[in-house]
Amino acid sequence: MPSGEEIQGALREFVGTWQDYSGTEKSEAQTFLNELFACFGSDRRAVGAKFEHFVSMTGFMDLLWPEVCLVEMKAPSVKLQAAQAQVERYWRESADYDRGVPAARFVIVSNFAEFEVWDMRRFPNRPSATFGLAELPDRFDALAFLAGPSVEPNFTEHYQELTQEAARTVAAVYQSLADRAAARGSDTQRFVLQSVWCMFAEDLGMLDGFPFQSTLNEVRAQPDRAAAELGHLFNVLNQKGKHQRVGRLAGTTYVNGDLFRNPTAVGLNRDEVDLLLKATSFDWRKVNPTIFGSLMEGVLGRDRRWERGAHYTYEVDIMKIVGPTIVRPWRERIDVTATPTQAAELLDELCRFRVLDPACGCGNFLYIAYRELRGLEHELKARIERLAQETGVPSPPGTPSLLPAAQPARHRHRIGRGPDRAGDAVDGSPADDRAVRRVRAAAAAARPVRDPAGRRAPHAVAGDRLHRRQPALPGVSAHPEPVR
Repeated sequence: MPSGEEIQGALREFVGTWQDYSGTEKSEAQTFLNELFACFGSDRRAVGAKFEHFVSMTGFMDLLWPEVCLVEMKAPSVKLQAAQAQVERYWRESADYDRGVPAARFVIVSNFAEFEVWDMRRFPNRPSATFGLAELPDRFDALAFLAGPSVEPNFTEHYQELTQEAARTVAAVYQSLADRAAARGSDTQRFVLQSVWCMFAEDLGMLDGFPFQSTLNEVRAQPDRAAAELGHLFNVLNQKGKHQRVGRLAGTTYVNGDLFRNPTAVGLNRDEVDLLLKATSFDWRKVNPTIFGSLMEGVLGRDRRWERGAHYTYEVDIMKIVGPTIVRPWRERIDVTATPTQAAELLDELCRFRVLDPACGCGNFLYIAYRELRGLEHELKARIERLAQETGVPSPPGTPSLLPAAQPARHRHRIGRGPDRAGDAVDGSPADDRAVRRVRAAAAAARPVRDPAGRRAPHAVAGDRLHRRQPALPGVSAHPEPVR
């Protein structure tokens, strides 16, 4: 199975081949689909996907991969919405009751220039992803199941343009610092990581008063002060207590974890200050952490990545592990629940389930694992409601959640060098204003984050399981590794 980087490269060539196609559906649909499967490392015939599958009630389906997906192609001149009624009929007929073959889970509708992807199991009333051919290399994870039925797709909107621009801007700072040897390579990397953390944290409201942006504005006219002023900010973020938290640093608080344990002081020139100020102007709540690293990798280029040892794991590669080991086993258990009580008991077990990443770097594995667990939680709650309606048995009260209400401070996780009092530190890895993104942790949280409703949410932390006894709480845990 190819890596995410290899899939993206193949899809860029695929886009170049088909971007100007204006012919008929019949003349090239099969070639188009064969090449699309090949981009994901799949042989269409070998996996059992068949062209022109005939069903007496509906006619010929353009492609049917039993149990996995159904594809309906249209000519470039045809709007995708025109195929909706036809696709719904085909999807129903993709199931074969006599042979015990369930209906295809996914439906793809394409007119060569556009794609709609439907997850018929979870959201049969609307497409889960809609994008143009040119966007395919960046949205390939929505078609990840073409790499094999064990690979789960991801339909999350990535705010791709914003994330790309943020990645390009930060990479430009990194390249400039590296080219002029402004600091040791490890210090340059740490400075960029600390700067990115601050930009996330300011837009998430974790650093009041925008101290990072304010410091940049203050030193813009005298960039030779940047090392001292930003270094002082990073040093204060590594300190407990209230001392030195005055002026523009009054809204800061101690940041737990390894990230600021070695505060960096790197000299900047005027252009680098301006680039960082440009980066602070982005809405970092919308910058997607799951693709930011891979975009940085792409901007740096192969030679620089090899020179710096920079590598990020693509989401489709992470799902090759998360799908078979977490999503599929839990989904199989969800599917066989027969009563609301059974489903509620399974939900309670799901909310106690833990994932450990013993070599946690940026936290992407944990973030994606947690996101998928939240999706399973949603599916299981919907199943409880459906079973209650079908059986006439009321749903059990007190349905649990991966985002529980506040619990006593003594039950919260801390990493090895965390503060001794609850509420002294903030999570060292901001990601997004939604609670699901705050789980992305390169360091640990001694203070629980809050979900969008304002509830305290000790749902996922990074913790050193080799050195600290862990209480029995739901969550996703990590053994942090040094920043490289």
